[in-house]
Amino acid sequence: MAVPKAAVWERDPHTAAKHDLLRKYLEAWAPILLSRNDLISYAEGFAGAGIYKHGEPGSPVIAYDVFTGALHRYPKRMRMILMEEDPRRVEELERQMALVRSRHTDDVTERVAVDIRHGDYHPSLLQKLRSIGSLGKPLFVLLDSFGGPDIPYSLLHELGRYRSTEVMVTFEPSFLTRFAQNHDGHRQRGDEAFGSQDWQAVFQQPSPLKFAFLREQYRDTLRRAGFSHTLYFEMVDEGSRKLYLNRPGSNGDSIS
Repeated sequence: MAVPKAAVWERDPHTAAKHDLLRKYLEAWAPILLSRNDLISYAEGFAGAGIYKHGEPGSPVIAYDVFTGALHRYPKRMRMILMEEDPRRVEELERQMALVRSRHTDDVTERVAVDIRHGDYHPSLLQKLRSIGSLGKPLFVLLDSFGGPDIPYSLLHELGRYRSTEVMVTFEPSFLTRFAQNHDGHRQRGDEAFGSQDWQAVFQQPSPLKFAFLREQYRDTLRRAGFSHTLYFEMVDEGSRKLYLNRPGSNGDSIS
């Protein structure tokens, strides 16, 4: 999808589908990890405003609701790190997180630490996770960008070093197939996202095979980054463009 200009925008159908998948996965992930650990962490690189135009909750609010539900069952702690570059969205996100917090009891909310950060997610997110000791501990990272080659391989590789880290990442191949062949800057962004130039063989693929080729190249990228198990979900957005929601995990405390 195109990068929204408004602080709060309309939620499209594929975003609703992504949120449904996220909720269901976290509803399984959080209780399992909380049953084994005193503290688990959740981070987002593109947190947004926490709400959509017609009042639908954003992913940080969805995650918070899931985690507080799990904390009713386990006397443990959660940590949430939310990165957002747009200051208008940061302000709205702070309001939305205060609202969702007010709907839960103090004995639960005092065990959920929410850290909202204004700024570009890379390298700030990784630096924050390292400084608070979340790397190497149970950690779920949502990197739900606006679909272009926004997530550098270097970030995925660093996260993939830790067996207890899981990542959910969005990848849209159409940007590269449409714009990168004759644009050095876009090809360089592709190289940074894939961690190599192998993906550029897409320009020699027949048109019907281009998206599948890039999808498999990206799954290989995730495996090279250290995520030995990957699941992907194919979606079609409002412009008939394919999106891939990848859920890579390692062999440690992750669930399958």
